[in-house]
Amino acid sequence: MRIGVLTSSRADYGIYLPLLKAIINAPDMDLGLIVFGTHLSKTHGHTVDHIVYDGFPITKTIDTTSKGDSPVDIAESYALTAQRFAQYWSEKGSTYDVILALGDRYEMAAAVAASIPFGLKIGHLHGGETTLGAIDNTYRHSISLASYVHFVSAEPFVLRLKQLLDTQTRWFSM
Repeated sequence: MRIGVLTSSRADYGIYLPLLKAIINAPDMDLGLIVFGTHLSKTHGHTVDHIVYDGFPITKTIDTTSKGDSPVDIAESYALTAQRFAQYWSEKGSTYDVILALGDRYEMAAAVAASIPFGLKIGHLHGGETTLGAIDNTYRHSISLASYVHFVSAEPFVLRLKQLLDTQTRWFSM
């Protein structure tokens, strides 16, 4: 099974780490690590170097680094990310059996949104959660809506996702 993993920052990479190790060590799984976002930013520590240091093979880097944190910067980065991922998905998207997306960041939402026209199977980790007073919920829910399978961290999040999604969704508790 070919599993794509989207990682856009050190925050999601740290959560993914045990899963990445399990995929690498599974004889019937092939990891496609797609690195983008702040991982490639010198301002944010160029954390792609940590991934290389940890020994994970990077399948693709996609430079989508934002100029800043203003609303215009975020909107422009979202558009750039969607555009660059549309190109990548058109070339390589069908090579993955499932593509994992974690969390609630706008970069992740843009990469997932670009996958929709290609009918790719997205697996969303940590859907149904909430971040009070932030725009993260909108991005998290949009990732959930575009996802084929959901990996939730607790039962209350399953209930929240059931309110958001139809009942045909595939559910897995972590």
